[in-house]
Amino acid sequence: MQKTARRKPKTTAQAAPSQALVPWGGEEVDVDRFVAESWVDLLNRQRWLSKKLKLETAPWLVDQNAGIIQFERKDGAVVTAPVQIIGAWNPRTSIFRWAWDHPMVVQRLRNDAERTRWFGDKHGLEELTVKSLKMDEQEAWRLTALAMKVNGSHGVYRAPTEGPVIFMTLGKPNVRKVSA
Repeated sequence: MQKTARRKPKTTAQAAPSQALVPWGGEEVDVDRFVAESWVDLLNRQRWLSKKLKLETAPWLVDQNAGIIQFERKDGAVVTAPVQIIGAWNPRTSIFRWAWDHPMVVQRLRNDAERTRWFGDKHGLEELTVKSLKMDEQEAWRLTALAMKVNGSHGVYRAPTEGPVIFMTLGKPNVRKVSA
């Protein structure tokens, strides 16, 4: 009897830019490790989103009623994604305010921030459960990275405005070419 080597099935799935998109399920975690992983995950996802979507200079608009962010790229493509507002950081005062307490954020766009607060309650992390904190922008990024990991989001958008900088988590993006 002749032996034949079995071939491994070919996979066409593209490798994820970082860890799997799995939201935190309420279990106890090693907080230090979770925070470290969230930062690495953020860097990987942001690099991937930047390369793939090219949103750095695209004008953006959030429709809070629909829960969608839209970007209009210079090449004419429109990128949309489900969006959640995590918080706002004011560069003049260095105050970060969580979206779960912000009066300008509609309730349905606070879910990721609320889930992050729940994570903070469960693990005794005061910085996730206090309405506002004094911090630098790097720290606001760190909190948003944690929110991204807690919620299994595809990435983060740092939205500049006339006043505060708004940090948001993004769901799966959709790119649509607009015909001229």
